[in-house]
Amino acid sequence: MAPEPQNRVTVLEQCQVSPRPPPSAGKPRSLPLTFYDLAFWEVPHVQRLFFYDNADLLGGSEFLLRELPLFEKSMAVALHHFYPLAGKLPCRMPTDAAPEIVFSDGDSVRLTVAVGNDDFDYLASDHARDTARLRPLLPPLLRNGGSQDVFAIQLTVFPLAGICIGTTLHHAVCDGSSYVHFMKTWAAIHRCGYSGGESMVVEALPLFDRSFVRDNDGLREVFLSDHRAYAAAEGEKGIHECHCHLAGGTTELATFRFTDRLLRWLGRQVESETSARRCSPYALACGAMWAGIVRARGRSASFGFVTGCKPRASPPVPANYFGNCLGLCRVEEETEAKQGWLDAVTASAAAIWRAIEGLAEEGRVFRDARGWVRLVREYASARAVTVAGSPKLGVYAATDLGAPWGRPRKVEIVSVERTGALALSESGRDGDGGIEVGLALPRVEMEAFRAFYGDLLVAAE
Repeated sequence: MAPEPQNRVTVLEQCQVSPRPPPSAGKPRSLPLTFYDLAFWEVPHVQRLFFYDNADLLGGSEFLLRELPLFEKSMAVALHHFYPLAGKLPCRMPTDAAPEIVFSDGDSVRLTVAVGNDDFDYLASDHARDTARLRPLLPPLLRNGGSQDVFAIQLTVFPLAGICIGTTLHHAVCDGSSYVHFMKTWAAIHRCGYSGGESMVVEALPLFDRSFVRDNDGLREVFLSDHRAYAAAEGEKGIHECHCHLAGGTTELATFRFTDRLLRWLGRQVESETSARRCSPYALACGAMWAGIVRARGRSASFGFVTGCKPRASPPVPANYFGNCLGLCRVEEETEAKQGWLDAVTASAAAIWRAIEGLAEEGRVFRDARGWVRLVREYASARAVTVAGSPKLGVYAATDLGAPWGRPRKVEIVSVERTGALALSESGRDGDGGIEVGLALPRVEMEAFRAFYGDLLVAAE
C-alpha cells in the first residue's frame, strides 16, 4: 500500500465558469422537478472521478498556464447547452410550492483547481483503497442562504502522472444518461475545439421540455407529500443521516472485473442450475456481487436496481431529454448467507434476471411507483444492495478528451461509499470487454468479499 500523505491536495485556484454564450432569451429559466426527479430528491450527491494519464505534465503552474484556459473555455461552451447545471435548487423541500431548478443570468459552475500530493497510480488502481484518500479529489456543492449549487467540478493535477476530474452532482437534477450526455459534449468540444464549430461535434442537444413527462397517476403530488411528511418528522436530521451507513471506521473502494470469459462461465452455471434459459451480463455481474456482499456480511440483504423509463413511458420520452427518467425496481427474493457460494451466485443472478424480464410487461415498472420515495428510504436504512451507473452509458468512450489526455484510465463513482450501491460501467481496458464494478465496504467486509471473488476466479479457470 502506498504511504498516506499528510496533505492530500493543495488548492491553486477557484473560479466560476458561466455558460458562454449565455442561453438565449427563449430558453426556460426554471425547470420544475418531475416525479422522476423527486424520487431522487434526498439521495446523496453523485460523485465521480475520472483519472487521465499524462506523464509529460510538469506541475500545477504549467497546467494553470497552458491547460486550464482550454478546460475553462470548453466547459463554458458545453454549459451553454446544459445551462441548468449552473442553476440552483432550494436546500430544503418547500412547504408551499414544488422545487425547481432555477437559472439566473450570471449563474455559474464552481471549478476548483488543485495539485495532488498523493500517489496517482495508487488512487487510479483496482485494488482496495481507503476512501479517505479519494474524497479530497471531489468538490462540494456550496449553499448560499436557502439555495444550493447543483453541480461542481474539480481538476486535480498530479505532476508527471496525470489529472483527475472530480464532479459532484445533485441527483434530483438528472440521471446518469443526462450526466454522461453533458460529459460527452464537454469532452467532444474540448477534443475538437470550441471556436464556434461546436455544433459539428455535439451529436444531440439536450431537451428540457417537461411536457414530455406524463404524470397521469399524480405521482408528483404523492412524492411531494411523502417528502414533506418525512421532513416534518425528521427535522434537521434528514435522509442523508440514514444513507451514510458506511460511516465509521475505514471504508475501502475496490474494482472487480467481469470479463467476457468470466461472464460466459457464470452464464453456463446459471443455465445449468436454474430454469433460466439465458441471463444478461448485467444480471450475472450483479448477482455475483450481491451474493459476495451477503457472504461478506454474514446475513441476507435485499437487492434493488433502476431501469431506464424513456422507452417504457407512454408515449416514450425522447432519448436526449435532460433530467431523471428512471424507475425503481426491487427483486422480491433475497440471497441467503447460508447458501453455498456458487448456489448463491446462480440464485441471485437468476432472481435479478427474472425481475428484468418482468419489466417487459407493459406498465410493470410503474406498478409500485407510488412507493418509490419510501423504497429509497427503506433500502438505505436496511443496507440493501443497489446499483449506480450502467455499462450502457459507455462512460469511458464518452469522456475522451483528445490529446494529450485521451480516454480516462479509470472512472470511479466514489459516492457509493455513502449509498452502498454497486458502481457499474463498461470495462475501460482496451479489448477486455465485460463489465467493471466498483464496491465500497468496511475493511473487514472488503477482505471477506475479495476472498469470495478470488474463489470465483479460481472456479472459472
